[in-house]
Amino acid sequence: MPNTTQQISGLNPKGKYILSVIAKRTYEINPNGNCKLHEVQDDIIEDHVMSDDVEGLFTHDIDVYPCKPLTDIILKGVARSDKNVKHFSASIELGRLAMKYEIFADRKVHKNLKGGYIFSNESKISEVPLLYTNAYGGMDLKAEKQIRAALKDKESLKYADEVLDIFSGSPYRYPRNPLGKGYVIEATPETISELSLPNIENPSQLLTPDNFICNDVLEWYKMPVPRGTDWIHPGWFPRVAYFGNYALPKGLNENIYEIKNNLVDKSILKSSPNPRIDAFNFSACNGASLGLQSKLISSGGQQCRLTNIHPHRKDFIFTLPNEIPNIKVDGRNGKLLNTDPLIQTILIEPELKKLTIVWRGSGKALRPYTPEELKTMPYEVTWPEKFT
Repeated sequence: MPNTTQQISGLNPKGKYILSVIAKRTYEINPNGNCKLHEVQDDIIEDHVMSDDVEGLFTHDIDVYPCKPLTDIILKGVARSDKNVKHFSASIELGRLAMKYEIFADRKVHKNLKGGYIFSNESKISEVPLLYTNAYGGMDLKAEKQIRAALKDKESLKYADEVLDIFSGSPYRYPRNPLGKGYVIEATPETISELSLPNIENPSQLLTPDNFICNDVLEWYKMPVPRGTDWIHPGWFPRVAYFGNYALPKGLNENIYEIKNNLVDKSILKSSPNPRIDAFNFSACNGASLGLQSKLISSGGQQCRLTNIHPHRKDFIFTLPNEIPNIKVDGRNGKLLNTDPLIQTILIEPELKKLTIVWRGSGKALRPYTPEELKTMPYEVTWPEKFT
């Protein structure tokens, strides 16, 4: 039997103890845009899932957050054009939420006769996986060499790389997405000749020959925000700042793109490595791409439109099933408490014709409970006999 429900113990944003029941439901998306229950129901995920193919690529967050302040919308797919082109656009719309992506074929950077730079666009492409490896970001490993050389012979770090990556916090790795393309600190001829530009860009923050170099390693926050549809790693900015102990560079303030465009809460500016400062924000539990985090959704029925992100159709519309579970948590003394179910995660996988929705119902708790206690505590999840 698949593990599709689980009761967990935790806190809400007000610091009150709660019991939450997680209920996961997997659907098949039909060609007509309706959904039906999938023959295979996916298990609840309790551990972070990393890619087997790309080191550091975060492929699935845990499902067992007691309380997410927003609904995460995750799209695992491929942007497609019906013919080979140098550039095209793709988008996703769900309810009032809309995100657009500019998709580019592989591009390189060259010096022009005036000593400036130009982007080549000689190649063409018909599809690009919507992964953060294809978005803006990356590492300037050539510039990082000097740090590596300085630390190479330090006795105290001689065996450190056997247990941790001491360069994971290197300033030459883009904090918003160290796996992407295009991040340059020092524009040496060698770096420029090997540089690949991103295939996925934000329409309002396009790279140009005049702005693609980050000349000051401490001013990375002035560079473009990666545009993606998949999960954000907990260690990437701005999500990492919600945990409260991330050291912000001095110039980072409310003028950064994420805050000016209402994509993150200003509370990230309180983040500090000072252990005496408690700056944790429950938004750390939200792992969807910026712009794909919605106000908490309490029902289905919304239409989702995918443009150039479907394996067979340029424009595909489907409807989220209007199936709301009845969730009850343990109320102690043999009682069950009713809850108001909310959607924590919507996972869309067009290539697999698959939709997964993770619900959460929460109620007051007397205290925190251990995993062993939770195994013996009653809860209830029931689904409507029919849904539309």
